[in-house]
Amino acid sequence: MKIIKSIEYLKRIIRESKRNGLIINFIPTMGALHLGHMKLIQKAKKKNSIRIVSIFINPSQFGPNEDYKNYPRTTHNDLNLLRNENVDIVFLPIENEILKYKTYYKCPNFKIEKILCGKSRPNYFPGVKSIVIKLFDIVQADNSFFGEKDYQQLVVIKKMRDELNFATNIIPIKTVRNKNGLPLSSRNKYLEINEIEIANKINKICKYLIPKVKNKLNTTKILAHAKRELRMNGIDKIDYLTILTDTLEKRKSLKSKSRIFIAANVGSTRLIDNFRI
Repeated sequence: MKIIKSIEYLKRIIRESKRNGLIINFIPTMGALHLGHMKLIQKAKKKNSIRIVSIFINPSQFGPNEDYKNYPRTTHNDLNLLRNENVDIVFLPIENEILKYKTYYKCPNFKIEKILCGKSRPNYFPGVKSIVIKLFDIVQADNSFFGEKDYQQLVVIKKMRDELNFATNIIPIKTVRNKNGLPLSSRNKYLEINEIEIANKINKICKYLIPKVKNKLNTTKILAHAKRELRMNGIDKIDYLTILTDTLEKRKSLKSKSRIFIAANVGSTRLIDNFRI
């Protein structure tokens, strides 16, 4: 496993790999790796390919009162996990170098960035796009792997890929959950034992909603009741609980492929999830 910090050196290795006919599979991460990340990495293991995992905690996607300084940094453990998985390259960009790296792409803006997480975290998607553009430009991957837990992010990145004509295929991977249904997340490390028990109830209540909303367009009363249930079960703050199509539009037909989206705080920890209807 090669650990690379230099952008130019990584680009040279990628050019050599492509000349040798290898497929480039890319998994961008912010580290603090867990089984959800490992599933992405395992899905990226293909014949005649190399796997490149980046680890970079991007300061530009955090708001002024968010957890950038406290975000879990577990690089030593991450590298051991990746070594055991026989990853080919780990890209650990130097912060000053990656943030100053210039691309010729103008970052597009989309209406879907202004809803859900984008409404309460205005820095998030501009920050995500600014770094993903750079990573896509550097790595020139044939395939890039993203988890469905951050579903809005997945849709935004797909739209950005299309808008800027990046050649990479975006490969979505289903959310990995614990035995009680809580999606695996680096921020779960913030949760106390009693808070994990509370967080597990989000899955139970939202899954109970699926048959109730499946054949209804007007779900206002059902969602209001679910919010009351969440609060009664210790969910401190609900940022949103709503139903949108897979393309993040209002559901106008029961035939539309749709999802339940939720963001809520357990204690000081913000959790997000989504459930296919």
